[in-house]
Amino acid sequence: MYRKRISRKKATSMKTIIRKTVLAVGLLFIFACFSCGISAKPLIIGPYIQQSEHTSVIVSWMTLPSTKRNEVYWGTSPTLGNVTVQMSLCPKMHHSVKITGLAPGRQYSYTVVSDETKSPLHRFWTAFPSNETIRFVVYGDSRGGWDNWQSTAQVARAIEQDTPLFVLNTGDLVDNGRNPGDWVEFFSASPFTYNSTFYPVLGNHEQSSPLYFLVFSLPFIERWYSFDNGPVHFIGLDSNPRYAYRFTQYFWLLEDLRTRQAPFTIVFFHHPLYSSGNHGNTTLLQKIWAPVFARSDVDIVFNGHEHSYERSYINNVTYVITGGGGAPLYDVGHSPWTVYSEKTYHYCLLTVDSSTLTFEAKKPDGCTLDSFILTKG
Repeated sequence: MYRKRISRKKATSMKTIIRKTVLAVGLLFIFACFSCGISAKPLIIGPYIQQSEHTSVIVSWMTLPSTKRNEVYWGTSPTLGNVTVQMSLCPKMHHSVKITGLAPGRQYSYTVVSDETKSPLHRFWTAFPSNETIRFVVYGDSRGGWDNWQSTAQVARAIEQDTPLFVLNTGDLVDNGRNPGDWVEFFSASPFTYNSTFYPVLGNHEQSSPLYFLVFSLPFIERWYSFDNGPVHFIGLDSNPRYAYRFTQYFWLLEDLRTRQAPFTIVFFHHPLYSSGNHGNTTLLQKIWAPVFARSDVDIVFNGHEHSYERSYINNVTYVITGGGGAPLYDVGHSPWTVYSEKTYHYCLLTVDSSTLTFEAKKPDGCTLDSFILTKG
C-alpha cells in the first residue's frame, strides 16, 4: 500500500501548529476563568489598533468565549457605513479583524460589536506616505501592580491628550506577562490604544509569555519586526538573552537596514546598550549591535529597563532610555556620554517630516524635560 511520506520539516511545522492550537485553547480557558470575576459584559479588552499600513489596519479586542457575533463597523465619517465580520467556526476570546481597501494617511472612525455589546466610537489612521509629516509617541516600562497602575494611567492619559498616530512601547508593559489580570489592567489604564496604533516589543517582565503573542498581532514574526510610516523606518527588536534567536535576528537586522529607504531610522528594544542607571550597560548587545547602528546611520535607539529618562550621544547615534511609563522609578546616574538624565515619569513625543525630526520628552503634566532636533540634507 502506498503511504505518502511527510518531510521532517513539514512534520515539525504540523507539530508546532498543533502545539500552538492546544496552547491557545488553554490560554483562552485561563482568560475565561479570570474574566468571569471581572464583568458580565462580553467586552474584556479593547478595542485596540495594530499594524497600520498604507491600505489596511488590524482591529483587535477580547471578549468572553461565548460571543457569537463579532463585527467591526468603520468608515471615513462617524456615520460609518462599512462592516467587516470575523468568521469563526469555534468560540474565540481574541478577535483580530483586518480591514483592507483603505486610503493612505487617512483617518477612519470605527466601533466593534460583540453580541449586544457595542464599543464607543473610536478612530484610527492608516500609515502616511514618505513625504508627509507624522507624530507619534515612544515610552516604556508601563508595568503596574496593585499599588501603581495609577502612575501608568497618568502617563497614558497624557499620551492620549497628544493624539499620536501611533505609540511604541519599549517593553515591560506588565509586571507578569503570564498573568491574564495584568493584561486586563494594562489596557484599562491605557485608553490611547483605542485610537493610536500600538507597537510593543518584549521586555524581561513579559517572560516571552504566550499571552503576549495571543494579545498582539504584530508584523513579521512578532518577536522582531519593522515597518514604515511617513519618512521613518522603524525596527523593533527582542533584546532578551535567548541564544536560539540571537544570530537569526542579527542577520535579519543587517538585511533590513541594508534595504530600508526612509530618510530617518528609529530602533527600539528593551535593554539599553548604554545606561548610567541601576542596571548599567547591556555589554554583550553593545558589542554586537552598537557598531551596526553606527555604520548604518541609525538616528535614534529607544530603550527601557531603567525606570528613568536618559539621553546619550555615542558615535553619531542618539540613545534614549524612556522607562518612565508607570513602573516604580529608579535613581539616575551620569556618564561621559550622558547629555541629560532625570528620575521622572514621562513619555517621548516626536514629529517628523522628510528633513526634520523634532523630539520632546514630556512629563504627564505637560512640562518638557528635554528636547532636540535632528535634520537631514
